[in-house]
Amino acid sequence: MSYLERKTGKISRINSLPNYTAAGSYCFFSQCIQLNTLEYKDFLSFIDIKKPYDEAYKDILKFGPLLSHEVKHWYDAHSTLWGLKLLKDIYCRRNDLYEAEMSGISTKLPHFFRQKELYDRIEYIKLPEYYSTVNSKANTTKPWKYEFSAGIMFSKCGKPSDRSVFFTRFTNADGELIARVPFSLCSLLESSAVAQELNGKVRAIAMLDDPVSKKIESNNLSKSITDELYNENLVEYSVVAHKISNSFDISDVLESYNIAAKLTRLILNLTNDVIILLDPEAMLLPKFEAFVIPYKNALKHIDHGAIFSLFVDALDSQYQSKGTQVSNENLENLLDSMFKEYLGLSCMDIFEKSKVEVKNICTPVNFDLSKEHLNSSLKLGQNLHKQLGLVGSHFINLDDNFIPDFMLGDGTLISQTKPEQKDFEDRYLQLNEYFEYLSNFSKACIV
Repeated sequence: MSYLERKTGKISRINSLPNYTAAGSYCFFSQCIQLNTLEYKDFLSFIDIKKPYDEAYKDILKFGPLLSHEVKHWYDAHSTLWGLKLLKDIYCRRNDLYEAEMSGISTKLPHFFRQKELYDRIEYIKLPEYYSTVNSKANTTKPWKYEFSAGIMFSKCGKPSDRSVFFTRFTNADGELIARVPFSLCSLLESSAVAQELNGKVRAIAMLDDPVSKKIESNNLSKSITDELYNENLVEYSVVAHKISNSFDISDVLESYNIAAKLTRLILNLTNDVIILLDPEAMLLPKFEAFVIPYKNALKHIDHGAIFSLFVDALDSQYQSKGTQVSNENLENLLDSMFKEYLGLSCMDIFEKSKVEVKNICTPVNFDLSKEHLNSSLKLGQNLHKQLGLVGSHFINLDDNFIPDFMLGDGTLISQTKPEQKDFEDRYLQLNEYFEYLSNFSKACIV
């Protein structure tokens, strides 16, 4: 439980991105980072430069990777086309509600469908539990066998829809189902944050002077990575790394996460007019024939998880299956070649389209409700979008980049910009109250 949950006595109902661990959280709705298990004394130990590095290592490992994980979520929400569009929509829709409440009960509400759309966008970052299956008793062997599959989502009326969902089915050596998990936006966002966290740990270990300690810590990290990769309860967060490893014959799990992080940023930066140009039938080998129609259906709904799965299959079809190893190093070049051939656009062309749309989104708002916070966030986001690029790096070095405000478990706010702590807490509380309204409004939409 976070400090603000303890302080208010209210558990947040915003569960679109469940914590990878309970140690920290990033809320895509209130934009608040909270490191629940860390206190100010931990922060002081983390930044203490007087200690020899090997003595300070445990304190750095305790604080740095967790902070990196949650900050990467913040970057994905503040430096991509997808994230900036969502950020602006949250505050614009909240202002719509505020203006309607100020106008009185006779106010016409023709635009209130956007409130429902916003709620659905947040809720379906993580697909409903219905689409996932876990059977812990079957998790008896490693590595797992796998099979890709596709299904159909149900509409809000309970009928089969024209929207497809893509799965990986994991089984043990006897063919028993261990887990079936969908490719969701949640999976993409978590893979990006896990890549950041793991690279932070690798970086911390590399700075150790004692070779024995370095070897022990490297072995411990390798074991923990493998344990998490084959933890059926965390498979929603590792499914994209599994798909990359299996599709590109990669044994280094960190390499798979690095590729996933780059692909995630790319997908979050694609404009809709680029997405609808994607042609699964042309981009995929015949072995993926069964997925062509499901992919086409998913693309109509701008399904980010499906787009991720499509890109991995397309890279397999165009390069891996033809003898070119897909790697973190050559990924952007391969994507550039693939886009030129099948879309008639280079990565630079696609990024220019993304920058134009981000510029339009980041136009300052005129309404008063949270105007200063929103406009400053949009201005910063536009600069970060340009700076980090279409595909970007798998790792953001926080030594050289902006670290957003975050709150520790004892209620201490750490900030580079020195705002009033009340502003941070008020934003959390106000946005959580607004989300409660959206939830109640969604339940009222029954006709």
